[in-house]
Amino acid sequence: MSNPKPSSSRVSGLLQVIERSAGTGLDDKNVENVSQATAKILRMLGQQEKTLTESILRKSKVSQSLVTLLMTTQDVALHLNTVHILVHIASSSNSKCTRLVRQGAPHALLRSVAATSRVRPLLEELCLHQHLLLIKLATKEKKLALKARLCGVVTVTLDLAKQCINNIDLSSPLLQVLKIYATNHSNSLSLVKNGVLNLIERYFSMYGKQNIAVFRYALELYTQVLAIRANAVKAAANGATRRMLDLFNYWTDLDKLHKFVHIRKSILNSIKHLVGNESGRKSLIKCDGISILYATAKQSDEMKQEIQRNCSTHTSSDFKLRVTVNTQDIYKKTDTTNPNGKAIDNLALTCSQIIRKSMPKVCLPIPSLHGPVYFDESSLDPTDPYLLQEYKEDGYEDEDEAPAEEVPLTLTNVEDFLKFFPELTDYQNNKVILDQLSEYRKEFITLVPQTPSNSQNELSDERSDTGPISVIVKPVLQNGSSQSIRSQSSPKSSGSDPLRKISNSCDPNLPPSVTSKRSCRNVKSVTNSLSNMSLGDSPVLTASYSPPPAKAVKHFAKVAAPDMYSHRPPHYLEQLYDPIQSVQRTLMLLDIARAVHPETLINRIAYDQDELVKTEEPSNHALSNIKWDPALRRCKILPSIPQTRLNADPPLDVLSQHMNEENSTGTVNIPILQFESRHECGNLRKAIQVRIFEYDLVLNSDIGSTRHHQWFYFEVHNMVADFPYRFNIINCEKSCSSFTQGMQPLLYSAHDALTNGTGWQRCGKRICYYKNNFVRKATEDTGRASAAQNMHTLTFTICFPHSHDTCYIAYHYPYSYSSLQAHLLEVQHLHGISSVLRRQTLCTSIGGNPVDLLTITQFSPSHNKSSANSINDREYVVLSARVHPGESNSSWIMKGVINFLISDSEKAQQLRNKFVFKIIPMLNPDGVINGSHRCSLLGVDMNRQWINPHPNLYPTLYHTKGVIQLLVALGKRPVLYCDFHGHSRKKNVFMYGNITQPADNATVKLLPTILDIHAPAFSFSNCCFTVEKSRESTARVALWRQFGITRSYTLESSYCGADQGLYKGCQLGTQHLEEMGAKFCEGILIMSSADQPCCLSDETDEDEDRTKR
Repeated sequence: MSNPKPSSSRVSGLLQVIERSAGTGLDDKNVENVSQATAKILRMLGQQEKTLTESILRKSKVSQSLVTLLMTTQDVALHLNTVHILVHIASSSNSKCTRLVRQGAPHALLRSVAATSRVRPLLEELCLHQHLLLIKLATKEKKLALKARLCGVVTVTLDLAKQCINNIDLSSPLLQVLKIYATNHSNSLSLVKNGVLNLIERYFSMYGKQNIAVFRYALELYTQVLAIRANAVKAAANGATRRMLDLFNYWTDLDKLHKFVHIRKSILNSIKHLVGNESGRKSLIKCDGISILYATAKQSDEMKQEIQRNCSTHTSSDFKLRVTVNTQDIYKKTDTTNPNGKAIDNLALTCSQIIRKSMPKVCLPIPSLHGPVYFDESSLDPTDPYLLQEYKEDGYEDEDEAPAEEVPLTLTNVEDFLKFFPELTDYQNNKVILDQLSEYRKEFITLVPQTPSNSQNELSDERSDTGPISVIVKPVLQNGSSQSIRSQSSPKSSGSDPLRKISNSCDPNLPPSVTSKRSCRNVKSVTNSLSNMSLGDSPVLTASYSPPPAKAVKHFAKVAAPDMYSHRPPHYLEQLYDPIQSVQRTLMLLDIARAVHPETLINRIAYDQDELVKTEEPSNHALSNIKWDPALRRCKILPSIPQTRLNADPPLDVLSQHMNEENSTGTVNIPILQFESRHECGNLRKAIQVRIFEYDLVLNSDIGSTRHHQWFYFEVHNMVADFPYRFNIINCEKSCSSFTQGMQPLLYSAHDALTNGTGWQRCGKRICYYKNNFVRKATEDTGRASAAQNMHTLTFTICFPHSHDTCYIAYHYPYSYSSLQAHLLEVQHLHGISSVLRRQTLCTSIGGNPVDLLTITQFSPSHNKSSANSINDREYVVLSARVHPGESNSSWIMKGVINFLISDSEKAQQLRNKFVFKIIPMLNPDGVINGSHRCSLLGVDMNRQWINPHPNLYPTLYHTKGVIQLLVALGKRPVLYCDFHGHSRKKNVFMYGNITQPADNATVKLLPTILDIHAPAFSFSNCCFTVEKSRESTARVALWRQFGITRSYTLESSYCGADQGLYKGCQLGTQHLEEMGAKFCEGILIMSSADQPCCLSDETDEDEDRTKR
């Protein structure tokens, strides 16, 4: 007869026995009763009767009583029953397991394990259930490893694992619990000290295919222990790398059907930790581990991945291209029906990671980190050589660099800058201006605003009128000499501060200057250099002006075709590139194959600028000449010497030409590509042919620096059409790039430009950006290569549209200095342009190139006289761009600004009637001409020198600040200043502003909010208005602090594209950038027309949640 089912009343009675015993304590009689009750409950749970099981498990008092029994009982049978019931409760649901943790079950169980371990003989069944319960509780108790160490249980479990190595059932939970303990750093070190590594290797030798579960738990424990670097170093020193590699080979040979991929993956994880130190890497290389792992990764990748050809291939049946190993393997098909596909994919990924970490570091294939050309600093003849040395720091000046050392700002006689204001024609008869300048001329003032010492106080009033002002007053004596007088003045005594007196008479909101953190060093030498500096006349340039050729440090061999034939944007939107999954690993395997099969590489130098510099003549006759063509009504950029004529006829089919040109080995002779970068804005230092269709490229650093390898622009010809050429730029520095977010490089075909006017187009497939094994170290440098910084590779594949074409590849749409000069000359030939624009030379750069200053306003009377203000009553807007030469997108936005302001549209006329625009379209022409990315010819980031720019070293910054200073002295502080930039990481177009107090919130955010509504490419959510310490020496912050320009902005435009708005998912082209320039101007007009500038909420983040119109 079957046993009758227990009733609910009987179950309740058993539970009450347990609850009473936990409350009153245990004697001999109670122990027997409770043991019987727990045994019966276990039988009920074994029958799995749903209703009664739930009534037992859901009562919290029962679980609490069981935890109490676990801590108090010493009876083995009762102890075993209690643990067994707790295992049932913990396994029933996550909530009940959590309840046990809260009731103190982990601590009680650890004490129970410690007590049980002292009993002899070993109670294996009790030990088994204790550790099974620990595994369950560990999922909810994150501090179980720490509590185990405090209870002294870590070594207890390790000793049990040593004793029970032959017990299969007990070994599995013991190894799992040891893995949990090893998650704690101290526990892991203690386990290794007590011999856990030797124990695990014994498990490896005893268990394998016979018992895969135990072997796998031992592997996972091994991997967890090796996660601590000290343990990995110790294991690698004892030869663990070789033993694990042999183990991996054993399982690879055994796993023909891919049933044990998880075992191989666990072994690889252990090897991955072992090669994290030099001893492990050397051991892996010594036993040919790279070749073994490469073979595994390649085999796994071929099984799982299917790399579709993104470039069209030649399909002629009679043409068989025989290429070397590892070039066409990536196009093999994949068995997508493999059930272990994901595991195999992870296996290949781990192999690639281990190989990358173990590959020996290689120096860049260049003789020196400095470029082959340099700027002769002796030509500057600076008054104070120490200043040149002070600014010559070869540090990496990224977006988050440290600010320049704070030095006092030298304010010169502003009357010298009146020539840059042709709109103020009556200033000689204006008594107010004459009085102001006469008073200003009497004194030479040096002052600088203090950087807030507490940068964390974002809303502190840094421009308040409290506190003394420290100035250095240099009265000019009759004999021309001067003497320094240190004075302390209070803002209340305005008579002791002439600049403040003048400015406050015009605008009471001018921020006062406060004392510098250190005294003015070398003030005397700087003063002398300024007094001896001849600014010369700056007449207004007319249409008859012929721009001089750009002066470069480099020797230019030609004028680039995009400069000669210009650029016409496509009529369609170019979508962001959608990368194929796992392409990066496949391409990285091809890179790894270089070390595994070096005999398959060509390694032929295709272009070497270092060698060309040694042999070329010191001349630059190939620089461009800009000529006005009256017939075409446009400017032409022509070379000063004849160049090779570009063929506009359709190219011949050269494929048939190469089909019969087979060498003795039967391999088709594909011509090597020819490169050239010795043209304006060009940047390519070296090109090496690695395989038939693969080239490694090395970029030049900025002149005067060893950093900033980002901008590239070079010419390629002698190609074969419709074949995928892979280009690897191997010395990129940044850890991330927009090329991973859908950005593509640009291609310009001279043939297409001559035949149908096609300009720059986004191109390239199989685009990846990853860390390589090259380090930031040249071949001739001394020291260990392993200690140098790793470089990154940007790789992309291009199929050229025509054979033997002349093509150009660029990082972004180039905009050269010659293109700017041609555009301005075309503007000057527009009918009636003299009534709205004046062009002057602001200064000459240290490289000898004129820097343009444009003044745009309505000079002649407007047709709508009622809306036209007097020039003297108009507000000023100052705009600048291209302080970083590689940010060519800023020039395209500036071009849009200029074209809009000089147009005949009604909005442009209103802007010219309201404002006077002072525009410096290119602050760093030397860097633009010579193909630098971020620096001037001195190797210095000019956007970190705005606090006190040296007149000889940074003349463009010095004169720009002089123009702004004159406006402030005349009471015409600019209502807006904006510096245009490009951003290499974010998408969209956005702005940076300065908000340190709530009162400025609405004023500063007004223009960005307007642009967010009216400009499709603009995104307010990307804007930032905090003033960081690392930005103190930028134009945006320095001009805001020193001249009180509340609306002082940086406009950033993405190299990549947009992720919101009308252009979401598209890359930004020149048409979008020029449109942004026009919308920027319209935004200024709307801002000026707002009745109340405070049309925004004072809440900082409220605008970010606004729905797009």
